[in-house]
Amino acid sequence: MPPLSINQAAQRIGVSSATLRNWVKAGYITPITTRPMTFSDESVTNLQHELTADSLGKLKSRANKVGLVNHFLPAEYAEHPALISAITHIAAYVKTTRLEIEAVMFLATLRLLEVKGEINISNHNKLFTLDAATSWKRSSVKLAMMAWRSSFEVIHDDAPYRQLYELLTPQMADDFLGLLYQSLFSEGNKSQQGSYYTPSKLVADSLAQIASPVESFLDPCCGSGKYLLMAAQRFNLKPEAIFGFDYDRIAANLARINLLMAYPTEDFTPNIFCMDILATNSPNELDGKIDVIATNPPWGAYKNVSSKNQLSGQVKSGETFAMFLEKSLQLLRPGGRLSFILPESILNIKTHADVRQLILHETKISQIAQLGRQFTGVFTAVIQLDLIKAIPPNNWLISVAQDGKSDYILQTRFKKNAHCTFNIATASHDEALLEKIYAVEHLTLANHAAWALGIVTGNNKKYLFETPLPNMEAIVRGSDIFPYYLGEPTSFVHFTPTAFQQVAPARFFRATEKLIYKFISQKLVFAYDNQQRLTLNSANILIPTIPNMSIKVVLAFLNSAIFQYIFKKTFSTHKILRGDLEKLPFPLISKEIHDTIEHFVEVAILNQKAPPELEAVIFKVFGLNQTDIKNITK
Repeated sequence: MPPLSINQAAQRIGVSSATLRNWVKAGYITPITTRPMTFSDESVTNLQHELTADSLGKLKSRANKVGLVNHFLPAEYAEHPALISAITHIAAYVKTTRLEIEAVMFLATLRLLEVKGEINISNHNKLFTLDAATSWKRSSVKLAMMAWRSSFEVIHDDAPYRQLYELLTPQMADDFLGLLYQSLFSEGNKSQQGSYYTPSKLVADSLAQIASPVESFLDPCCGSGKYLLMAAQRFNLKPEAIFGFDYDRIAANLARINLLMAYPTEDFTPNIFCMDILATNSPNELDGKIDVIATNPPWGAYKNVSSKNQLSGQVKSGETFAMFLEKSLQLLRPGGRLSFILPESILNIKTHADVRQLILHETKISQIAQLGRQFTGVFTAVIQLDLIKAIPPNNWLISVAQDGKSDYILQTRFKKNAHCTFNIATASHDEALLEKIYAVEHLTLANHAAWALGIVTGNNKKYLFETPLPNMEAIVRGSDIFPYYLGEPTSFVHFTPTAFQQVAPARFFRATEKLIYKFISQKLVFAYDNQQRLTLNSANILIPTIPNMSIKVVLAFLNSAIFQYIFKKTFSTHKILRGDLEKLPFPLISKEIHDTIEHFVEVAILNQKAPPELEAVIFKVFGLNQTDIKNITK
């Protein structure tokens, strides 16, 4: 068999090519050749087996969760403790007996139909053949189950499956099938597909923003059909007016049955299709026809690389949720409504500038609701984005909602921002204050600084120690950084650059003076270092070269309340990015003020606390009055 390229090997294992390169450096897999990097089929297969067998626990605990095989129950998806208990018991049995997930979900669906009186089961020894299913109440249900049964391999009705059938006690309180499937699905698969099923309250709140009448509804990535079921009820829709798509065959089958159960007196064929709607132009007959589209789309890079570049007219990032949004706007009728649950990063990350431009030019943003963290095991905050397919007038106001409170801002304001960022944290009075701050004559760090990333060891357990051994030196972590000063070191390392995965040139670490800052943080935290210390990748390095401004004065501005205010209102990210830091305004100041600030910084470094006079001087430099200061410090 010919060698596999790095892209082919990464795709087979289910990780990015960058992750695979890192695993090569860490010694988890050895390539045949390095330029270009190729792999044997045997080495890739062996790595797959090790991941599946959980023998590489370190890889599975990292940010890349594709290899994870743990199962967990998303409690926010259920509303009753009895349901959670029942699902947990079933999931444990399935894991212990190693049953096939599709067969399990087929039997769970069959059991649900039996409980609801849709069928009679005369013999539990012939469940998979459906020979024992008699007295079908509706032909549409029978056809759906027969079609599903023909789509997967024959499984003999051995004892574990028969015992499972007896354990299945579908509850009426929630989407039993969807919750069971979500619980059986490995966390790794969810991460790979970017799929996290949506809590009922989020769905209800999303649909509540849309006024009736609604003539048609679509969920382009419907999962087990939560949005479809709640839309059917809220808008009193006819079943033929509801459409759903999902590339997961099991999910599509669950959605069909769930929709049939939502209309117990109707005999119809659900408009639920198993397909990747992004990878095809079908169904053309729906283009420009749908009244309402609402969903929680998958997040992450779109996996169908071969068709990605030809799918999108405007969205080039390859981000799945952005492509679903673009496709949905194509399917909506003029004046149609869209409601998406999205990661908060869509608001301000540069990568998503293309989809923000699309939104600003082709829709009226009716609401952006900040929802915080909503999904078990996911640390990303989310928003609800509500759009109307229509060209926005210049005076169009967006409702920005959080914690039951709303503010209104002009949509046109976003067009003026760099990369069209949606700086929703900036209210109208904030906008005026920011303009006042930036009106002061200033320089920025752009072209006036040297930057370096902290060391990526590739294996912290191997290289880092809590107590120093001979010839080791301290290495600064993000948690060691405080405003103006560094805490006592908690980690030590032998500085061997060739052994590490990624290392900046030694001159950055050994600089006479440098600033070290937290990379993952919701606020700016910068410390002064003149001890030539090493830094880990959670602690980055800045060496400013702003004319006529010392490194300590730069430090004062970076830790100041004004810069914290700018960061919160303009960028509002959990990562301190170079591109954002390069936009901060460092005012031109006299030598007298410069020396005063520098003196206060030296006091702050010595006492590990900034004197109050320091903030007062910086406020004065920007010409702020008491009202301005109150708005910043509150």
